[in-house]
Amino acid sequence: MLNLRSITSVIVLGALQTALFLGCAETASESPTAKAVPATDVGRMQAWTDAERVTALGEGRMTVIGAGKSMEPVYGEGTVLILIKTDFADLKPGMQVAYMNDDGRQVVHVLVSYDVAGRGWKVRGLNNEVEDRARVTASNLVGVVYASFAPGEGLR
Repeated sequence: MLNLRSITSVIVLGALQTALFLGCAETASESPTAKAVPATDVGRMQAWTDAERVTALGEGRMTVIGAGKSMEPVYGEGTVLILIKTDFADLKPGMQVAYMNDDGRQVVHVLVSYDVAGRGWKVRGLNNEVEDRARVTASNLVGVVYASFAPGEGLR
């Protein structure tokens, strides 16, 4: 049975395979906003187990573990995310997306606006003062955040 205490937010936006996300940034833009998620008292292993159970319920989903501070207070270090594969044409400003940056790292940040020059979506971490240098395109889009599980301090 799924331990509901470990579910801290479910964002029915859409998200794909087990990976690690990191933050990056390089150009100034408007500040994206998001609400903080509540704390939980489950351990990392329980959060991972619960996320894997949710991931198994649908096709095109994957479980990832967050690293870095670029998406705090919404996602802190070690937050377990479920991503789901999403069509590039369905993206909208404010969605939290995973993409592969120019360094080959998977990044989860917020869509800010579509680059009218046709280069793709501008993205930025909530704690970053500038947008990411890379743009989200149909070829580097991994998926969007579907759910998050924030473990407590202990390893239970």
